[in-house]
Parts: sequence; structure tokens; C-alpha cells
Amino acid sequence: MPKYYNRLQYIQDQLSITERGIRLLLHHFESRETAGDSSLALRGLVITPADIERTLEMEHGPGSYDPLEEFRLERIQAERMIAEAVAESLEAGLKLPLLQLAQRFKLSVWELRCVVLVLAAEIDSRWESWFGYLNDDVTLRMPTAELALSMLGDRPEDEVSGRFFIGEGSVLRRYLLQQTDSPPGRSSLRQILKLDARIVGYLLETELLDKRLSDCVVLTEAGDTLPPMLVGNERLEGLAAAVRRDRGQGEEDEGIPDSYDEQTLPFLQITGPQGAGKKLLARHLARVLKQPLLLVRLDGLLASGEKVREKLQLLIREAVLIGAVIAFEEAKTAKTDEEQGSGMFREIRQMLDEYRVMADEPAVLWLTREERRSEQLPLPEGAGLLNIALTVPDADQRLLLWTQAAHGGVDMPVLAELADKYKFTPGQIEGTMRQARRKAALGSGRSLTLRDIDEASRNHVSHRLSELSDLLKPSRGWDDLVLPEEPFALLKEACSRYRNGETVYSRWGFGQKLPYGRGLSMLFAGPPGTGKTMAAEVVAKELGLELYRIDLSRVVSKYIGETEKNLRELFAEAENSGSILFFDEGDALFGKRTEVKDSHDRYANMEAAYLLQRIEAFDGVSILATNLQQNMDEAFMRRMQTIIQFPFPDKEGREHIFRGLLPKEAPLDPGLDLPFLADRIEVSGGHIKNIVLSAAFLAAGEGMPIGMRHMIRASRQELQKMGKIIVKESFEPYL
Repeated sequence: MPKYYNRLQYIQDQLSITERGIRLLLHHFESRETAGDSSLALRGLVITPADIERTLEMEHGPGSYDPLEEFRLERIQAERMIAEAVAESLEAGLKLPLLQLAQRFKLSVWELRCVVLVLAAEIDSRWESWFGYLNDDVTLRMPTAELALSMLGDRPEDEVSGRFFIGEGSVLRRYLLQQTDSPPGRSSLRQILKLDARIVGYLLETELLDKRLSDCVVLTEAGDTLPPMLVGNERLEGLAAAVRRDRGQGEEDEGIPDSYDEQTLPFLQITGPQGAGKKLLARHLARVLKQPLLLVRLDGLLASGEKVREKLQLLIREAVLIGAVIAFEEAKTAKTDEEQGSGMFREIRQMLDEYRVMADEPAVLWLTREERRSEQLPLPEGAGLLNIALTVPDADQRLLLWTQAAHGGVDMPVLAELADKYKFTPGQIEGTMRQARRKAALGSGRSLTLRDIDEASRNHVSHRLSELSDLLKPSRGWDDLVLPEEPFALLKEACSRYRNGETVYSRWGFGQKLPYGRGLSMLFAGPPGTGKTMAAEVVAKELGLELYRIDLSRVVSKYIGETEKNLRELFAEAENSGSILFFDEGDALFGKRTEVKDSHDRYANMEAAYLLQRIEAFDGVSILATNLQQNMDEAFMRRMQTIIQFPFPDKEGREHIFRGLLPKEAPLDPGLDLPFLADRIEVSGGHIKNIVLSAAFLAAGEGMPIGMRHMIRASRQELQKMGKIIVKESFEPYL
């Protein structure tokens, strides 16, 4: 049966050896006091001539009595017996933090004894008084460098190596001991040796993670339960094998030189959109490697300001202490090295160099939304870089994720529509369903509907589209849209095309043949006021997606490259959120490219060419509206899946628009003749909207129902605004 059943038994055995030495020293001084040296009774309180005389006698010189001589021999024998008991306990599966500390920091026997000596006062307060007495100073109630040097070596010459072990830059000083200074006016021999609070917490198992790192580091232990992920076990094992190879732990293969066994630093860059499972993959990979994971948030680290170096030093110590893999997580808005602060990246690079040397099983993961080049990463020299890209799951995988997240509370047809409509990552799906259930619980507690989940998806997915565009809230449906049969049918077909995109591209395999142009791009062309914006709203409402109208003043910049940067961010955010991009007056951005006569033409053409590429690569819905189709670039026209002409409305169309704009609640004069107005006022729907609204305000001002007098007066005002000549006879007999 193993001797040790818990961590304290092992520590107590180590302490008992040290206590034996301390008691011998105390007995030595006590015997001298009994022999008549009265000054020893005040040891640690006063200094007498006898103290100086005793020092001059050099009682520890050659040939003098050494009270610890026999103890040193006993200690070696006792440590051998402890080592045998430790071996038995390890075979039984017991974890001993003190032993792990010694192994992970590669402590020598002298250094391990020093840790035990310094730990003593943290376990039993009696040691404080003993240390004060032996230090000849009641203010020094912890072991000093002098005491450690005098009792921890096996031979007198070990004092030289002992000074190295507790000197500046040593493992003990850098990682295990608190940074303390010598008391004022004292030599370095009187410097207190005190364990750092984190080391004490680790040895006594009272702290899982250094609390000084809690604002920027999250610990996942190797045995923690993790949710499943889409990445298969084969891929995880492949990644783990790559890490082991870079560590020099791979199996011997033919053709690989012996020098390949040298350890490098495995550095895995994991990229993917928000919620793609980057952190989950990191945790699963660490579990396959049978190691804990320290997830470091770079924004939290950057917020440390001047303490970045201190935090990184604590991070190294923590990773080595618990044998962890380190993962750095970039902020949601990925920035370049210069934007994040090259100083911090330089500090991280130096830290990783130290981590590679100190850790037995090092590995670094870098989690980012956009893949970085090697020079944009804090790669130490010789690190092995491996890139892993996580993408949005396909429709069938998304259906499985929606089904799991719904917990049986949503009908399968609704889940199938969600899977096809929203190109969401696993994290976004889980968050959307959680938010939808929370809202339903606060309400009537009814079962979830497609509308509930649509609303939750819009609220859950955070994006920055509002910084570059304006959100339009669709309120009108197909009945409000006045169009001839052919464009109306084209609009319906376009919506159907989007709904069935996953079936055609993914399930039927067309996506493999046509990797580009999978999104839905539409061009709405027609005179002003013919319903192009309304049609965009109808499409958004039909598909259940948010509609953002691009604000050209916030996108187009006079500075070279800024317009492309804004457009890249615009499309990336739209893909992440599943929103519709509506380019009103699209010819301003998508106009014909011209002959290059100066630098302005060249850069304008570059912007147009970039837009051309981005529209084709965009997987979502984009709508371009123009009053002048002839001004659109031919390359854009070719890439439009649907081109819908919005003609000027005829008499029947205008009457339909008039009726559709009058609410049921509005008071109407029985003599209101809408067919007459539609026949005499040849304007588009946008102008009819202005006429109806102006007439309503005129009637409200008079406190009367809306009648022909108000309509005709509002019509005359609108026609005058348009610069049209008004013939009075046109409104007879109502004039």
C-alpha cells in the first residue's frame, strides 16, 4: 500500500526533515545558554560584546563543531526513503503538487529543500518565532538567505551553488519567491525568502489560477466537460500529432533526420468568424493533449497598460506551473500589430521564447477572425506555424445545430428554414436560441415561432453596419407593392432563389462547380419614386432579414484605400449578420469605369474594380437601385442575377397606390374620387405619397375628413415642386 494518500502527508514528511535541522540549531544555542552564555537569552533582541566575541571566534571555521554535520547525513537517508514512498504513491495515481513543482521547474535538491524551508511558515506559525530566534532579529520572522545557505547544503562547498540558486535571475527568484529587498542597512544575506502567494496556493491546492490573471485569462482544466464540436476526432488527432511532432515527440519515421527531434514551439493559428468554434477547438485540442488551457484575452492584456510585462511573466509561470497550453484570443475587431501596440507583441514574443525553454510540453494557439501573415504574429524564431481555418457549417450541419439548440421546442420545417436562411456559426445558433427562449419565457410562455427566432437572431448577432449604413425597418408587404405582372414575378422568383440556395449549391452540388457568385444580387432600375426602396423592404420582410441602406457619405473617402477598407468591412459585417445590403443610387459606386486620364480616374476605377470582385464573392443578398441604368458598368450588369425594371405607373397603378396609402383609420369624405385623381395626376408613387400626406395635414388643420379639395390643393403643390405647368381645366369639375 502506498504511504501517501494526500498532498499534505508528503509535504509534512519533507517539513519533518527540515524541522529536525531547525531543532538541532535551537538545541545548540540552548545548550550554550545553559553553559552560562546569558546573552543568548536575549538573542534576536540585543547585540552584546559577547555576540561580537563569539563571531570573532569563528565557531563554524575549520575544525570547529558543526551542529548540523550528523543531520546532513540523516537528511540524505530520509530523502531516499521519501523518494521510495513517492514512487509507490505515484504508481497508485496520487498527484503531489510539491513534486510536480520540482519537476516542472527542474529544481535541484537544494532548491527543493529551499522551497520546503520557506513553505514551513505558511503552514505552521510556530516557525516564525524559530526563524526570528535563529536570525538573531525578531523582525525577521521568515527564513533568510544566510539561514538557507547554512543548513540546506550537504557539504560546506555547497554554499557557493546555494548563492547561485537564490541569486538574481535564478529560477527561485524569477518564478517561485516573492521579490523582496534586504532590510535597510543589511547585507543581502539578511534578505527574506518568502514564497509567492500563487506558489503557496498551488502547493496547498487552495487556488486554481493566479488571481492576478483573472481579468484577462480563463482556465480550462484537462478534465472539464466540453460540448461536442463539428470537427471530427480524426482532425483533432491530426492537430495533436502535429503539435507533438513540433515538440520532438513524434514517432520515428523513415527519411526524417535525427535533428528533427529537436523541440520547436508549436504555434497554431486558428481563424474563423465569430462563433465558429475557435475557443472550443482550442479546448478540445488541449484535452486531446491531456493539458489544461490558458485562454488569454488580448484586449484584457492590453488594458493592463504598464503591467503588461508583469502579466506576461505571471502567465509564463502559470503555464509552466500547471503544464498548460496557451491560447491568445484577439478582440472581436481584429487589428494589426501596429494598432494593437507593437510593444505588446514584442513582449509576447519574448515571453514565448522563455515559455518554450521552461515548459516541458509547450504549445501556443492564436485565435483570430482574419488570418494573419507570419510577420503579423509574435512568432519566436524557429516556431512551427500551422494555420487552421474554421468556416460556417453547411446547411445540413446547421440544421443539426438548430435542432440541438431547440431542445425539441420548434417544429422541424421551421428549423429547416432557419438552417437555409441564416449562414450562422455554431456559437451564433446557440446564442440566438438562448435569447429566443429567454424572451418567450418573459412573455406568455408560448412555443417559439419563426418570427420569434428571426427577431432573436437580429438582436443576438452584433455587427457594425450601423456605422456605415442606415437600418430600414420593413413595414410593407406584397399587397403594398404596385408593379406590372412581369417585374412582380421576377421579384418573387428572386426571393425563392435565395430560399433554395442551399438546396441548389450544397445539396445538389452546384456549389462545387460554381464557387463564386453564390449570393443573390439584384438591380432595381427605374425613375424616381417608382417603388425601388419599397421593393427592397418587401424583400427583406419576405426573407426575414435586416435591411441596411448604404450611406455613401460614410463609405466613400477621399483618402486612397479608405473606400475599399470601408467596403470590405461593410461586406464582412453583412456576411456575419446575414443582413441585406441596399445600395440606393447605386450608379454612384457602380458606375462605368472611365479612361484613365489622371490619378483620380485610376483610383476611382480601382474602387469600382474592388466592388466588382466583392459583389461576386458576397454570399448574401445585395440590392442596387439606380435611376439611370445606362450609367451602370457592364461588368456589374453581367453579375446581377436579377434585373427588375420599375416602370412609371399607369392609371390603374396610380389608383392602387392612392388607395394603398390611405389608412383605414383616416376619415374620408364620401365624395373622394380616387379614379379621377389617378387619371389626371401623372406622377410616380413617391409623389403620390407626398400628395396623400399633404392632403391629410390640410384636412386635419381644418378639422374635416380628407376630401377632393384637399387632394387637389396638395396635388397642385406637388406639381409645382416638380416644375410642371398646371392647367386649371385638368381638375374640373372639382376645382
